[in-house]
Amino acid sequence: MAGKIGTYEAEPSGAALSSIMEECIVSWFGRHKSTAMMASGTRNENPTLDRLRWSVKCMKGIFEVGLLRWNRNHAIGVSPDAICRLVVEDAPDPVLCCLEIKTRVSESTIAKAELARKKHGSFVNCYYGDAVFNDCVPAANRSQVLHQALVTGFQHGVFVVCKLEEGQGSIVQIVAIRISTEKRDEYAKNLCKDVIARGILMDSDFPDWVTDPQRTILKTRAKLYYGHLKLITTEEGDLRPTKPVSIYKHSTQYCYNKHKPGLDKNTEISDRVAFHTTGPFEAKYVFRMLDAVMVNAWRAYQAVTVISPWLRALGSHPSLVQVRTKLNNFVGVEDFVADVALECLRCLAAQKAIPLFPADVPQEEREERQFKSEFSEYKRKHGWPIRKFALKKFASDPFLKKLRLCTFVDHRPQRIRDVQPVIRENGTSQKVVRRKCVLCFVPGKMIPGTSTIKSKEIANNSTYMCPTCMVVLCKKTVGNSGAKSCHALWHERHNLEAEGSKCRKRLRVAREMNDDEAQKRKLHATNASIKRHSPAKTSQQTQRSQTQVAINDPQDPQDSFDAVENVVEHVLENLMEMEHGEEHGDEEKEEDKHDFLDMEEYSDGSDEKE
Repeated sequence: MAGKIGTYEAEPSGAALSSIMEECIVSWFGRHKSTAMMASGTRNENPTLDRLRWSVKCMKGIFEVGLLRWNRNHAIGVSPDAICRLVVEDAPDPVLCCLEIKTRVSESTIAKAELARKKHGSFVNCYYGDAVFNDCVPAANRSQVLHQALVTGFQHGVFVVCKLEEGQGSIVQIVAIRISTEKRDEYAKNLCKDVIARGILMDSDFPDWVTDPQRTILKTRAKLYYGHLKLITTEEGDLRPTKPVSIYKHSTQYCYNKHKPGLDKNTEISDRVAFHTTGPFEAKYVFRMLDAVMVNAWRAYQAVTVISPWLRALGSHPSLVQVRTKLNNFVGVEDFVADVALECLRCLAAQKAIPLFPADVPQEEREERQFKSEFSEYKRKHGWPIRKFALKKFASDPFLKKLRLCTFVDHRPQRIRDVQPVIRENGTSQKVVRRKCVLCFVPGKMIPGTSTIKSKEIANNSTYMCPTCMVVLCKKTVGNSGAKSCHALWHERHNLEAEGSKCRKRLRVAREMNDDEAQKRKLHATNASIKRHSPAKTSQQTQRSQTQVAINDPQDPQDSFDAVENVVEHVLENLMEMEHGEEHGDEEKEEDKHDFLDMEEYSDGSDEKE
């Protein structure tokens, strides 16, 4: 090889030769990226190993390994998914064997695997090459099982078939295979036949312009190169034409790959119309299923329009090569997908199955129109506004939740008297005039069976409401300085019932604190009234001394009693005047509130005026 590299009439530059060598190395020893099916199978290996460890009783141990080299020939290796200790029928003790896991993705391969399980069971013992083995192990995987047994020297192998369900792998069938020594020796003879008398390359064989990375690659691939050179060299020393290969492959790779050309071709065709996404595995799996629907439709279209008429006219069974040749001039998968898409668009446009908006209308305006249409339909079906259990309905109903959280409509607080009444279907109007906030309202309770009030209702009265949701909400905050109002929480929080519970709790605490402050203020007013309504005194010191003498003097008990009685009468008169003033003020306040009704009751616009 080294002698043939530098024989040129006009010696090119070293940089040009290095560039040419780089292209040759990529062409000879390059590899394609893993397909989506290969990637999904790799991700499913670890979960399947865990299931085998804990759920299969005949598995006594599973050990993960890397690349294994054959001791008799260091150029031959294997990389099984794992090594396991398995209990088999023809051995008294557990035996070591290679474990190979295959994940079936396409519907046809899954159907074949389930058919084999139904016919032979979920756990199968068989011999390599018998009828049970041929039913359970596909032809594309048989050489791989035999190659693993050859390199490791084991007399048994395990072949596990899985499928994907809800993004996770499930075991379909476990096949324990007995491999005879004759099978392994025959396979080894065929495997080493084309690579006998290999040579090696040394550093002195390379010109100076070959870089170190290129030199390393060529030295490691030299054995394959000499084996290929021996294959194409005649007995006279001439070189006959090489086989049409695009990459240097080991003979076991060639034997393995020649059994699955249909799968590679199908993957190549599917990639032309596939949805390429960088999302999670579940999303890729869904898109893969969508791609499979389109590719299967294309295949069915080929079968109906081309293959079926051709087979009826031919009258015989053609080979696979003849079928592929017949389909070469047929419409490709890209053209088929484009034709189907155009036909679907024409069908939608003809039937008007979807609302079509002008192209110049912005997306936000389209969404706003759609939402308003849904809102009108909801009002017509369910009635509007919500009369009872507003908090519960706005928290649980999906559309009402969307209504109070959306930004398309106006949620700014508005005075109750300024809100336009809702027009009923019969022409009358409904208006909401209740002042109690629906989020922080605490209803009163009665003792069962009596008319005694157990607890009074607690609520924040508000003159504002949401004009869209048609519910009364208070604007003032209760609690610390960072708390939000009920109106803000109503249009921001998703869990409305939890927020309502928090608001009611804060309102109770605030009312208890206000009641304590009111008692203190009332006591202070009473003391001030006592001092203000006391009899006129010429001198405060003189009056205090006289009262003290009158009360404490044991010689005059009647005078002491009269003094105390005068003080008590003044206190009672003051309290009666204060209570009369409070009742009069409450009556005036109640007169101001005569326009506001209960939230669960409505009135006609024809009978009441704001």
